Amino acid sequence: MCFKQIIALVLTVACLCSTCFVTTVSAETISTHSLVSSVSPLYDIADSVYSDLYIIGNKAECKSQVFGVNASKITVEQTLQKYSGWFWIWNNVDGASWSKTVSSSSAQLFNTKSVLTSGKYRVKTVCILTDRNGKTETVTVYSDEKKV
Repeated sequence: MCFKQIIALVLTVACLCSTCFVTTVSAETISTHSLVSSVSPLYDIADSVYSDLYIIGNKAECKSQVFGVNASKITVEQTLQKYSGWFWIWNNVDGASWSKTVSSSSAQLFNTKSVLTSGKYRVKTVCILTDRNGKTETVTVYSDEKKV
């Protein structure tokens, strides 16, 4: 065996051995539902935020809900997004962004978008909650992904 073959063999064995020690890790992703059970200690004003998407034929029904504790004003921004397929990029769908501001401790936003092309969609919901003292919190959640 020549020197180059020995080096190639050693490198091959090292590569194969290194795959035996690979550890897979993952993190839980909060997609649609409530902040109550999983991340509520991080928020003083936001109690729960929901973002849901329903696909019926080629029509998307987007629903966002937010509930606050001692909130005096809530702004909800809702955007339908489509997966581009490249580098995990989600693009906003033209004509599918809405917002609403209420002087309340809860808010809902329900909108529809028709004539969707085939692909994967989700709803992005951004909520800005303000309490009586002027403190604000911003919470962003995403719906589950749905295909057309």
